[in-house]
Amino acid sequence: MTKSRKTLLLLIAVGVFPLVAAYALYWGWRPTARMNHGELLETRPADLQKLHTTDGRNLAEVVTKKWVLLTVQAAACDARCQNKLYLMRQIRTAQNENMLRIERVWAVTGPGQPDPALLAVHPGLRLAHAREDELKPLPLGGDAGAYIFLIDPLGNLVLRYDESTNPKGMLADLRRLLRYSGLG
Repeated sequence: MTKSRKTLLLLIAVGVFPLVAAYALYWGWRPTARMNHGELLETRPADLQKLHTTDGRNLAEVVTKKWVLLTVQAAACDARCQNKLYLMRQIRTAQNENMLRIERVWAVTGPGQPDPALLAVHPGLRLAHAREDELKPLPLGGDAGAYIFLIDPLGNLVLRYDESTNPKGMLADLRRLLRYSGLG
């Protein structure tokens, strides 16, 4: 084999190898690690326009162009519920100058009103009373109070966090989304 022929084959291999490697990686390899700490949800509308705040305004209009941390809880807020409200408040506060891009919403299910003393501890928390049929777009599973949902400024579901999620992971996810998103 001549030197020119070896050079030609080497040039062809250098040109074809990246293409073959790219196809092999695309079709045969799935990364096991992921960047997000919550459960990435199928992109679909959260239908916040079905919910209304306690003063009768449409929730979608109130939180328009904002990232939303939403929890669904009964009016009689137990320790688990109070922990979620606390986490939502702390995660929003930890965003510093970006905290104005985030709204916190408690979708209250069932009869009754939340304790005013509890609401006083969480200034700026939006309340919305929700019937079961209004919550159908949310993937609640068997336990409606088990999750905190992250909704983007366009009103789409993004992430879902359960009780086992590390709050530092939630903070990192939201910080990353706010940094790279031009929305909200």
